[in-house]
Amino acid sequence: MEASVNLGKIRGIPIGLHYSWFIVFGLLTYFLSMPGGFLQEFFPGWETTTYWIVAATASLLLFTSVLLHELGHAFTAQHKGIPVKSITLFIFGGVASIAEDSETARDEFAIAIMGPVVSVAIAAFSFVMWMLVSPFQEQLQAIFLYLTIVNTVLVIFNMIPGFPLDGGRVFRALLWGWTGSVEKATRWASMTGVMIGYAFIILGIFMVFVVLFTGIWLILIGWFLQNAADQAYKQMQVRRTFEGIRVRQLMEPNPVTISAYASIEELVDRYMLGRNLRGLPVVDEGILAGIITLNDIKGTPREQWSQYRVLDRMTPRESLITADPDTDLDTVLHMMSERDFHQIPVLESGAVVGLLTRGQIIRFLQLRQSLPDYTPTVQRMEQDTPPGGSGGSVEQQRAQSD
Repeated sequence: MEASVNLGKIRGIPIGLHYSWFIVFGLLTYFLSMPGGFLQEFFPGWETTTYWIVAATASLLLFTSVLLHELGHAFTAQHKGIPVKSITLFIFGGVASIAEDSETARDEFAIAIMGPVVSVAIAAFSFVMWMLVSPFQEQLQAIFLYLTIVNTVLVIFNMIPGFPLDGGRVFRALLWGWTGSVEKATRWASMTGVMIGYAFIILGIFMVFVVLFTGIWLILIGWFLQNAADQAYKQMQVRRTFEGIRVRQLMEPNPVTISAYASIEELVDRYMLGRNLRGLPVVDEGILAGIITLNDIKGTPREQWSQYRVLDRMTPRESLITADPDTDLDTVLHMMSERDFHQIPVLESGAVVGLLTRGQIIRFLQLRQSLPDYTPTVQRMEQDTPPGGSGGSVEQQRAQSD
């Protein structure tokens, strides 16, 4: 999930706000301060401005609590040697984007449980502060009472044993340790998450007729849970499918390239129209210089095509991602998804020896899924695959920066 607003970094982890955060922040502040809301129900008699200030402060501190919760996951992952890409706060709370899966059930348990542990600590701290300030400061009393309640609720909700909630991840870790199979554990935990999501949706439908906002919120949470649980299991299946597969086994060997000094006119007439290519690697004395695509030349008037070289319009190498033939396919797929690239050049000593496209990966995945009972042997595939990859026409693939 991409952040709309970047807040900086903590221990090298980018912290950001998704646009949906602003929506829920405004709604939460309003419902806390409105007549009949939490603050006016338990702390009557304040001025309207005071209600709004306290409500906004409480909302900000709630999301601070969520951030600390996610940092609990993130710092534990870093301690286990697992990189953390980012933390993003959004409409349903927050999410720590951890780059890799845990290698053991013990590590998975430690990472999953640390978020709720942090929330329990925040709830306990807020409760103590509420007791201390209650005799003399009503506004602080209201804030700490709210933080005590909401963090307690967050712990209870997060520990529901449905993937991908923290409780579901703890459940998966326990199943993993018991069965010895992360795939089986993920499948069971995901199925539980889907069922819990549908239960929230059904409950929300009934609640709509009692408390409209609560019902809608439960439906949204249920939809998010069942969808996230289903997608988490599918993503795990994809990663397992690509485990042990190398780039050289799927790449297009010896792809069509063009000189950096060729004209745009030659690029279009000879390659894009002549060979039905949307884009291709650009080389300079046999070394990759960049990639040129249809999108790169759309802004150049037709009458100027003969005046510009490919070098003038290409995406330079430093803006690309590349791989070598022995790179793990799952690593490359992650980079392609993160940058939304459709193909990447495969290099040896700077020279283009292949091209790996998203289309080739999808075809392999479809073939693998059509043989559910077959586990590919990497050694057999490497023996049966000709040097350079699987063949196929690069002309049928989309270019990297389309």
